Amino acid sequence: MVDLRSKFTGALIGSAVGDALGAPVEGWSMEMVRSRYREGTGWTMINGRYTDDTELMIGVAESLIEHKGFNGADMARRFIQNYDATRGYSPWTQETLQRIREGVRWDKASENLFGGKGSYGNGAAMRVAPIGLLYYDDADTLRDVAYKSSSITHAHELGKEGAALQAFSIALAVRGEKEGMVPELQEFARSEVYKKKLGKIAVLLQKERTEREIIAELGNGEAAFNSVPTALYSFLRFDTFEASVVYAVGLGGDTDTIGAMTGAIGGAYYGEGGIPNQWVERLEEGARGMSYIKRLAEELYHLKKSDCNFMSAQRYTF
Repeated sequence: MVDLRSKFTGALIGSAVGDALGAPVEGWSMEMVRSRYREGTGWTMINGRYTDDTELMIGVAESLIEHKGFNGADMARRFIQNYDATRGYSPWTQETLQRIREGVRWDKASENLFGGKGSYGNGAAMRVAPIGLLYYDDADTLRDVAYKSSSITHAHELGKEGAALQAFSIALAVRGEKEGMVPELQEFARSEVYKKKLGKIAVLLQKERTEREIIAELGNGEAAFNSVPTALYSFLRFDTFEASVVYAVGLGGDTDTIGAMTGAIGGAYYGEGGIPNQWVERLEEGARGMSYIKRLAEELYHLKKSDCNFMSAQRYTF
């Protein structure tokens, strides 16, 4: 039985580990990744440096802790404050954050992207782990906060829905509900796009499939609907954190984000102890490194445990 504190730490550290493991091969094909990590040589984290995925996740956690819930203006401010141009931010996220710096309201800045439709990328889903943890026992609030936090950078419904599904996957993992996860997510999902992908996962899990089949059916790209389901499948297919994350990164494509999302779900399920020590030890340190991420997880855990009326007392600031 994995205790709740370990699950909180596991989710945040697991996300950072998956991010750092996938970062050096981001954008590579499956074949190129395999040539880098040849079978039998092991998966060694090259430098342990995380990307924008983890940096933004840190901002989400910091804001939730500081305000004991969602505060859109503060979360956006932390994204800007923590911004490091060397972390690999997309041009669209950079543009959105610049608009907020210039005075555009945090929930309006991303609306003009992509011809006014907004982004349906996975940039909101990749950072959502703290929300899945804090609201693991309240699906309605989890969805609401996931959508609101997504809207800072992602205005498209499919981008927001992807973040909500990733957060709910983490919540179910915290609750230890691996076997019934797909049906629960199908009931939770609103979009037919995601419902169909979840149905495909159920079928794909019934027998061994090749990596090419998984990429063809679920995707490995930057769109949330081509990566959130892939991370979930990677978690469900295997019985260890290591096997799931290695598989996710090994599919190629958006390796850091799919690795991070798989790692967040796996860490929430297996706990901190389920993550290979050699990967954790290789994570970067510094002002917002591994130790700081662990501290944020501890603070999230205490926030959740300290207020028995946390959900009913939840407030939102816009």
